Amino acid sequence: MNDSEINQLLAAARSATPAAPAAGFDQAVLRAIRREPVPAEPTLTELLNRLFPRLAGAAVVLIALCVLGDYAASAHTPDLNDSLAQISQQWLLPGSGL
Repeated sequence: MNDSEINQLLAAARSATPAAPAAGFDQAVLRAIRREPVPAEPTLTELLNRLFPRLAGAAVVLIALCVLGDYAASAHTPDLNDSLAQISQQWLLPGSGL
């Protein structure tokens, strides 16, 4: 189709009278609106998706507390090399013999 034919069809559509809606159309629309289902209870997945930002924040706090606790606990104990040397001297290679 060329532009003149399209313009002619559009002009004809503008001059035509619109079709009247079916009888009782407005009542059918209102009945359909009233019949809309009530939203269902949220599923477990939906609840977790809503709570995820809070759960993520709690996880970050828990990880930070664990790291701080480990750091504080390791500050008062000897390091791994000293611990292994002490274990090997006392248990694995006793000086008193078997």
